[in-house]
Amino acid sequence: MPKVTDTITQPQPPDRRVECERALEEDFQIFTSLAEGAGWTWQEIALALMELTEDYVVAMRMAAKMAETNPVPFPGNKTMH
Repeated sequence: MPKVTDTITQPQPPDRRVECERALEEDFQIFTSLAEGAGWTWQEIALALMELTEDYVVAMRMAAKMAETNPVPFPGNKTMH
């Protein structure tokens, strides 16, 4: 699997990134606690999350690239006159 080595190409204001982290934090803590409760170590959880994150980034980049090259056609006027 290819590793994501470059940075995210869409610049965002730093406060927006922090706001997103805060919004996800509580659910993230619950999620990791559930994984620990199931017997996974923090190292296993962290590595799995990093792999899943890389997969997500690759998929989103691919989707964005496809959207750029294959834009959805604008529907024309379907009236008969």
